[in-house]
Amino acid sequence: MRPTPATHRRPLLRTFVSTLTAAMLAGATLPASAQSDDRAELEKLRATTTALIEALVGQGLLSRERADALLRQAQGGAASAHAAAPAGGWGTPLAAAGAEGAARGNVVRIPYVPETLRQQMREEIKLDVLQQAREEGWADSRQVPAWVKAIGFEGDVRLRWQTDRFAGDNLPAEFYRAQTNGPAWAPDLTNTTEDRNRLTLRARFGVNAKLSEDTRTAIRISTGNLSGPTSTSQTLGSHFNKYSVVLDRAWLRWEPRHNLRFIGGRMPNPFYGSDLLWPDDLNFDGVAVQGETNLGSGVFAFATAGAFPLEELAVDSKDKWLYGLQLGADAALGSYMQWRVGLAVYDFRHVAGVQASEPPPTGPRAGTVAYQSSQYPASARQKGNTLINLNDPTSTASPVWGLASKFRPVNLTTGVTFKHFDPLQVGLTLDWVKNSAFDLADIRRRAGLPELQLADKTTGLQLRLLAGHERLANRGDWQAFVAMRKFERDAWLDAFTDTTWNGGGTNYKGWTLGGHYAFDRNASVGLRWTSTRNLDDGSLYLSNAPYKLDTLQVDLNARF
Repeated sequence: MRPTPATHRRPLLRTFVSTLTAAMLAGATLPASAQSDDRAELEKLRATTTALIEALVGQGLLSRERADALLRQAQGGAASAHAAAPAGGWGTPLAAAGAEGAARGNVVRIPYVPETLRQQMREEIKLDVLQQAREEGWADSRQVPAWVKAIGFEGDVRLRWQTDRFAGDNLPAEFYRAQTNGPAWAPDLTNTTEDRNRLTLRARFGVNAKLSEDTRTAIRISTGNLSGPTSTSQTLGSHFNKYSVVLDRAWLRWEPRHNLRFIGGRMPNPFYGSDLLWPDDLNFDGVAVQGETNLGSGVFAFATAGAFPLEELAVDSKDKWLYGLQLGADAALGSYMQWRVGLAVYDFRHVAGVQASEPPPTGPRAGTVAYQSSQYPASARQKGNTLINLNDPTSTASPVWGLASKFRPVNLTTGVTFKHFDPLQVGLTLDWVKNSAFDLADIRRRAGLPELQLADKTTGLQLRLLAGHERLANRGDWQAFVAMRKFERDAWLDAFTDTTWNGGGTNYKGWTLGGHYAFDRNASVGLRWTSTRNLDDGSLYLSNAPYKLDTLQVDLNARF
C-alpha cells in the first residue's frame, strides 16, 4: 500500500489523539451484543497505537510526560464522547429505536473499520513521527554510538571577591619568620597586619564515562597551582597573563555488587565527614574500598577503607602514607528524619620529624643516602602545628622544619537531617577529632630537646547548622548556615585544612555565618563571614601570640 503523502497527513499529536480516542471509545461503549470480531479488531487497534507510543518513549523520541499527556487526552476524549452520545442516536440499532432504545439509550454501535484503513492509520502515525523528528532535530538512538551515550560532562565556575581584615594588635609576621629553634609555629607567615582584598576564580570541567554496568571512570581539570592541596582558586591580577590548569581528578571505579565499590586514582573524598578535616576542594590520591549492608528497615551500615600516598622518597624506604578506616550507620528515624554517624581512625605514617644526628652528606654520598626525609614540606604546610628543627645540633644553616607530633587522629562525625518542611530541610552536624598519637616523651627524643615542655593540645570540635533546599538547582532555592569551631594546634595536620577558616591551619577558635541564593537555574550568589582568633594555652610560645582575622567572601556561582 502506498502511504498518504506527508502534505495530506494530519499533525502527529492530532493523529495520536484521534486514533486513541476512537479506540478507547470503542472499548468503552461497545455493547455486549456487538460482534466479537469487531471488538477484537478495535482492541487490536488501541493496543497497537498505545504500543507505538511506548516504543517512542523507549527509543527516547518522546518523553514520558508527553506520552502520558497523550493517553490522558485520548481517554478524556473517549469519556466526553461517551457522555454526549444521545439515547437512540447515531449507532443505535434501528429495530430497537423504541422501548429497547429508551432502556439502553447510552449504548452505541461502532461500525466496522476495514483493515486497509487501520493499516493506513499506522503508516500515517509512523511517517508523522519521522517527519516531526527531522523538523525538531530529535536524536535517533539507533544512529548514536553507545560510547557517546555513556559519556557525561559536568563543570562549574565560581567568581569570588574576598577581603581579609587583620586585627591591629596582631604580632607582626617578622617575629614568626625569625624562629630558628623548636618548638616553632607558623614560620612561613608573611602578613598578619595588612588588610587584603582580591578577586579569585575557580573553574572546573569534568568528563564521566560509564564503561560498563560495573565500571566507571572520570577525569576533571581545574584552575589552581601546586602550592597547596586544599584550594583550586586562582587569584586574579597578573597583568592579564594566562593561568595554569591542573589535573584535579582522575579515577576508576569498579562496582562488582550494588553494595561494594573499589576506587583508585585521584578521587573525591571517600569518607563521611565535614570541612573540619576535609575541605571541599581536597581530593585524594590512592585506592579505597566502600561497602554497605542493610541492617533492617531503613537502617544501613557502611564501611570505607583506603591507603593514600603522601610522599614517595627516592632514597628512603620510609615513604609517607595516610591509612584510613571508617565504620558508620545511616538510619531513617520515621518519615521525615535521617540520622548518619561515622567513626574513623586515620594513621599518618612516617610524617613526624626526626632531628639529624650528623651533618649532611657531601661528595659522592650527597643525594644517594636519606637525609632529613622526615621534613614537613613548605609546599604543603600552612600554620598551627608544632614544629621542630631537623638540622643536626652543630648546624648553623637555615632551619629545616618537621612535625613535632605523630598523628593518629580518631574522628567522630554525626548528623541529623529534618525533612518536615519539604522541600526545605534542616541539618545539624557535629564533628569531633582527637590526635591519639601525641606523646611528649617521644617528641623530646626526636627533637633532641630533653627539657621541652609542651601542652597536649590535640582536639578539634565543630557544630554546624544548615537550613534550606537540598540543592541550589532552581531559581528561588536557598541555603543558610552557621557554624562554630575550636581547633587545637596538634589535633590534625594543618596541610589539610580549609583556607577560609583563619587563613588555613589549626590553633584557633571562631565562627562562620552565610548563605546562598539561586537567582537562576544552576546559578547562585553567596555571602559568608568568618571570624577567628588564636588559642592561648598560657605559655610564652608564639602559638599564643595574638592573631585575629575576619574574612568576608562574596561568590557568584554557575554550574552545568
